[in-house]
Amino acid sequence: MSTSHTVMRSSDPAPGWGVDEELTLEGAGIAAAPAPTRRRRARTGIVVGWVGERLRTTPGRLVLTAIVVVAGVVVFGIVATGAEQSRERAVRAARTATEPQLIHAVNLYTALSDANATVATGLLGAGGLEPPAARARYFHDLRVATDALTALTRGADTAGARAAVGTITDQLPVYTAYVEAARANSRQGFPIGAAYLRQAAALMTTTMLPAAEHLYAAQAFRLRDNYRTGTSTSPLVALAVAIALALIPLLFAQRYVTRASRRIFNLPMLIATVALAGVSVWALVGMTSAQNDLATAQRRGSDPVESLSAANVLLSRAQGDLSLTLVNRGNDTTDPKDFEVVKRVLETGNLAPGVAPGLASYWAAADRLQRIEGLGQLGTAIDRAPGVAAISQRLSSRLTDQIDAAQVRFTRSATDATSALTGLGLAIPLISVLAAVLAVLGLRQRINEYR
Repeated sequence: MSTSHTVMRSSDPAPGWGVDEELTLEGAGIAAAPAPTRRRRARTGIVVGWVGERLRTTPGRLVLTAIVVVAGVVVFGIVATGAEQSRERAVRAARTATEPQLIHAVNLYTALSDANATVATGLLGAGGLEPPAARARYFHDLRVATDALTALTRGADTAGARAAVGTITDQLPVYTAYVEAARANSRQGFPIGAAYLRQAAALMTTTMLPAAEHLYAAQAFRLRDNYRTGTSTSPLVALAVAIALALIPLLFAQRYVTRASRRIFNLPMLIATVALAGVSVWALVGMTSAQNDLATAQRRGSDPVESLSAANVLLSRAQGDLSLTLVNRGNDTTDPKDFEVVKRVLETGNLAPGVAPGLASYWAAADRLQRIEGLGQLGTAIDRAPGVAAISQRLSSRLTDQIDAAQVRFTRSATDATSALTGLGLAIPLISVLAAVLAVLGLRQRINEYR
């Protein structure tokens, strides 16, 4: 018996490892990178072919018409809802969040500034005894500042706002302690009382008021941003384009159906058109009205509140400068200079009607007081200081009344802006869905006639 041996040559492939084209780089598809592109082209060709096939028949054209109409209505629903929500958010933020926080910031700044001026004027009295009215006003300012600070603490949503609130919260007890020390020493006739008062005033002007100003500036910036969003014309332009994209295809579809079916009316499509046109007019009128009302709220409400509040703060600052000059017994060069700066700012500002005459009276009384103090008649100047302070307080009350009136105007106009958008957020998507369904039903009736 002979045994046959099979000799495997090194050039022969190993058993089970035959050359397979699918295992080459080309077979694995690595060199076939354009395949996805070919697939995309194939899909595009399928879509184009499908559209071309539909365009050759009346039922196919009706199907394409239904797709275009529904797409236009869907685009309208999305764009109109987004535009309405953008306007509504801006109006709601201005009315219920930003503007109230701005008022709290204004009240905080005004109360702190007025407290500083009031206590400086009150401690000028003989024996350091404050008039009861001045002491009551000081404590009222502290209550207003505390309430405003509490409200601002709840609304502090940025690191800067929280830091400013924390600064005032920490320093307010220190300030009141300095004031009480000044009051106690002044009653006993100790000169150190004036030093404590200067420390209190320095703490207020260099630390607390700048922090309050930061809070005010942050809220004012946010309110202006709300106004820009709420009065922008971009949502109206987008809404108009969306209305055109929805109504024009719908009208052309009805015209085509009328010609193809030789019927004048297609009731479902007619109802869809009327409903879509109605909600479009409602949206345009509502958003335009909200824009105008919000602009009115800014022009007649928040803008006057800001300018009048600034004038009130500057008036308190001027009175504080005047009183601290007398407290320092002629050794003060900073406060008289600041008084002149504040005076120039107030004289060049656009104050509300009725404020200018009172301001002129205050400047005249302050000038007389400064002349007396400049002649060295310090006792006479201190005796006349409460009269000058009374003029400042009357003018401040007048400014406060005008601020309150401007705030009422803001609230009324902002409420009108909110009312103009009531119901639109729900009506737009609901009517868009209804219009799309009715349009499909109307076209389906015509399509079914060809089957």
